[in-house]
Amino acid sequence: MISCRKKGATKQLKGKVNTVKAILEKHPAGKTIFTTLIEKILLMLRNNNSVLEDCTHINMNRIFYLTAVAAPMRIFDIIIFTNAPSISEVWGRGIIICHSTLFFFYVGVLLITARARKMHQTNFIMHTVEYAVPVVVLVSGIVIVTIDQLVTTSITPFLIVCAVSGIVFLIRPLLSIIIYLGSYLIYYNLIALTIADYQVLLSNRVNGATAVALGLLISVIGWHYNYTNITQKRKISSQQKQLEKMAYHDSLTSLYNRHFFDETIKNELLAMERYGHESVIVLLDVDNFKSINDTYGHLVGDQILVQLAQLITNNVRKSDIVSRFGGEEFVILAPKTSLLEGAILAEKLRKLISKEFFITDANTLHITASFGVSLLEAGKKGQASYFSKADKALYLAKGKGKNRVEVS
Repeated sequence: MISCRKKGATKQLKGKVNTVKAILEKHPAGKTIFTTLIEKILLMLRNNNSVLEDCTHINMNRIFYLTAVAAPMRIFDIIIFTNAPSISEVWGRGIIICHSTLFFFYVGVLLITARARKMHQTNFIMHTVEYAVPVVVLVSGIVIVTIDQLVTTSITPFLIVCAVSGIVFLIRPLLSIIIYLGSYLIYYNLIALTIADYQVLLSNRVNGATAVALGLLISVIGWHYNYTNITQKRKISSQQKQLEKMAYHDSLTSLYNRHFFDETIKNELLAMERYGHESVIVLLDVDNFKSINDTYGHLVGDQILVQLAQLITNNVRKSDIVSRFGGEEFVILAPKTSLLEGAILAEKLRKLISKEFFITDANTLHITASFGVSLLEAGKKGQASYFSKADKALYLAKGKGKNRVEVS
């Protein structure tokens, strides 16, 4: 008999599903709306792991301020109930014990979050706290409401903790559903211990379900808002970095471009004036590069420039700034470097370049480069002519047969 009922119920369910499908197929717009709604629900139920680190940091700050306010309030509540005349002994004692327990819990959490909120990396303790606190807050509301039923039928404390938990804590929707449903099951059974009137019990259970639904809705909306906000900020930050790279980097070699280098020189001249150190400009130009382009094509020439840029970058200090000055010409700013040290650096790079095999799509080529080295100094026309002496030295190196270093 039971088996027949189950089969009948299954047939009815299938019939309803088929009816919904038929309606959606007849109304494409409705189908689109339904599909979009399902997609949004699935999106909100996802773990959204990409924003968990950010949400944990937000939770640490929020929990810190929440406990900083809640801990003193527990003392206030304890004092009020301790000094209140003519109250139920069982009710008063229960409330005092509950608030005392919460006070020590909040103080402990306050100390933990005071340190955790300053950390850049999240850890197990932080993740434990961000989920333990909302659970404790919800359970405390349930316990207080259960004790309150000894003197009142109100469930205001439970309504408050449901709303506060939804507003304050950023919890993944799926986990939020579990926490709120779990808290309601506890609430549903616990309040029956102190409510004798079935009608009051039924009313409070229904009102409790409303409070849970409200808190869950607020929690999901809050998570979705913050998820959207965090991902949008990341996207904007990524776009800003991309624009900055386009503004300050050479598109072929990814080295700094002339514009960035000019700005760096301004700052270095100010630093030299303030601290009195020397800095060096090293200018280098690939020898006979035009013939390489004419013989093998510009694509091969570009591949050589990319490899050359990497070779230079790998063989200078981290403090040195390497820039593509234009065409096959590169410039290096070596801060806090003497003219002799700059010449040694240039000679080192010259030898490395002359010995390097530059591998292109169809050829393996050798190249050489000429170098001009000079101290960085503001010219008569200001910082715009900072490379003029190095340029003269480079011109001299070219005139003396190329593949050499000249100092000016």
